[in-house]
Amino acid sequence: MKNSPVGPVLTLLLLFSIGLLGEVDYQVIPPLLPLLAADFQVPPSNAAQAIPIYAIASAVFSLVFGYLSDHLGRKPVIQAGLLSFAAASLCNYASPSLQVFFVGRFFSGVTAGAVSTAATSYAADYFRYEHRGKAMGVLSTAYFAAAIIGIPSATAIASRWGWRSIAFAIFVFGIIASGLVWKLLQPETPLQVREIDAHNRLSAFRIQQVLRLCLHQRGTISILLASMLSSGAVVGFITFLSIHLTTTQHVTVRQVGLVFLLCGAASLVGAPLSGIVADRWAKKPLLVLSGLVLSGCVVVIPQLGWNFSLFAALAFAGLSIAFRMAPLLALTTELVSAEYRGTFLALRNALSQLGIAGSVLVASYCYAIRGYALVGGFSATLLIASTLLVVFLVPEPREYSPVQSDQTRTERV
Repeated sequence: MKNSPVGPVLTLLLLFSIGLLGEVDYQVIPPLLPLLAADFQVPPSNAAQAIPIYAIASAVFSLVFGYLSDHLGRKPVIQAGLLSFAAASLCNYASPSLQVFFVGRFFSGVTAGAVSTAATSYAADYFRYEHRGKAMGVLSTAYFAAAIIGIPSATAIASRWGWRSIAFAIFVFGIIASGLVWKLLQPETPLQVREIDAHNRLSAFRIQQVLRLCLHQRGTISILLASMLSSGAVVGFITFLSIHLTTTQHVTVRQVGLVFLLCGAASLVGAPLSGIVADRWAKKPLLVLSGLVLSGCVVVIPQLGWNFSLFAALAFAGLSIAFRMAPLLALTTELVSAEYRGTFLALRNALSQLGIAGSVLVASYCYAIRGYALVGGFSATLLIASTLLVVFLVPEPREYSPVQSDQTRTERV
């Protein structure tokens, strides 16, 4: 891809802002559940159904939009996705009932999945592999920035002006982001995209063909499984952390919030730093080391009391989570050619969502049987399995022959 006229720094900042907008929209619903339930006069458990509706829509439809971004280009999908995302947010803002709100959240999930996949693919196309760790480190920072900066700010605004003010703000920022993408992002050249002709037209069968091509080598299959296992391990462990602290350590919810702030701050610092380390060292060794450290943390944390050792272990866990994301994304985006990258990333996102759903379900049984210690052991097992897959089956891409297209590979910076 040719250099954007605004340069790599501003390009990356714009992609980061897009990711931050999507993460805030995704993460803001759980803390707003009491306000949603009160507004629609339903139990909080009913309002909580908006969360799986969003996740399922994002997982399923990201496959379609990932395929479209491979053929139509990343920029058109990002721009159209942001406009549709803004429209869905406007629907959420104006929802007269919970059912209409669910419809809005469904389309928010559809469009957010499209934008996230296309934006990550754009960054992978733009930055060469030897510099891609820093780019992915910055993009992954959006997840943690949303958690410790965006969500507290959004909940403070919602507590004063209501949850609809957040939906309207997301609508406004979505429109602004779409305009910035139209003005600033460099479009792909005709050689970088393939027209959807009679052979490549969008269909379930064609997507299945592309997915089969992406999975025909053990490296691509292994990185998908590793992503699914590690995502499930992290979310499964975090889901029951607050329950463990309040019931066994007898701390307040406010103190639990400070714990999450500590973990988030550690991750926020570690995410961009991990990209720099990954580019200077190597992606695969950093991914393996962070996986081993994190597996140790999730085993130790349930055994610790409310003291400095617990805070240190949680900080190390936050750093380890952040240090996994940049090398994992860099590896994943290099194992297939640019022609199939969007579809492959969409498949990775969908499988990660399934891994999260399955691991949280299993972790809930583990917690009921033996408490948080068994949850930690289960998460550590998933992390070790993920790490072993990377060690033995995922070679460093510079030693790897990726899935090649029948066209010239994309020129990257």
